[in-house]
Amino acid sequence: MENFIVVLISVGFVIYNIYRNFQKEVEKSKSRRPTVRPQTVPVETYKQPLEKVKHKEEKKQKIKSVYAPELPAEVIAAQERRRQSKIEKPIPLKRIQEVEQEKSGVEFDLRQAVIQSAILDRPYK
Repeated sequence: MENFIVVLISVGFVIYNIYRNFQKEVEKSKSRRPTVRPQTVPVETYKQPLEKVKHKEEKKQKIKSVYAPELPAEVIAAQERRRQSKIEKPIPLKRIQEVEQEKSGVEFDLRQAVIQSAILDRPYK
């Protein structure tokens, strides 16, 4: 019983020392840096009526559609020549069958390749 009382007193003393050291650390931290509350920046809410937004978008569209850059005569002539050359010499489109005939030189069967690979590289030997 006497040992039990000694153990309780020593445990209580340790707990008290831990609490006292904790309080000292709190005091040190307060002296190092005083508590400064972060000031909140007032958030401005941007509320604009929907009609004003639509009106601004319409103005932007009108401005875009009104603007027509003046192109030099040389640029216009070059554009016309390019259009005419495209019309006169259309690019011949190859048919799918012609492409397949050109590629038919080498045939590859994935299923057969997997089977042969399994035969050659057996996991058990």
